[in-house]
Amino acid sequence: MDVSKLKDKDREIAELIGIENYERLIEWYGGTNIYIPASSTTKRGELSEMLKRQYNGNNAAELGKKYKLSKRTVIRMIMKKST
Repeated sequence: MDVSKLKDKDREIAELIGIENYERLIEWYGGTNIYIPASSTTKRGELSEMLKRQYNGNNAAELGKKYKLSKRTVIRMIMKKST
């Protein structure tokens, strides 16, 4: 497959993941729509789990400072159930 003949977005993807992986992606998902979550969404879930492990019941403000979040956001993330 000649990468230079791909459309803009397809060429960007092929260059990012490599032509072999792009061809595999086409084999598996060609002709369908797939959703790729934003990295912030993925990282937010990881951050939430990390906060839950580090939270001791009385350190939400400290964790907020450490991760540049408000105390309220820390508490909200800790209280949110995992999906």
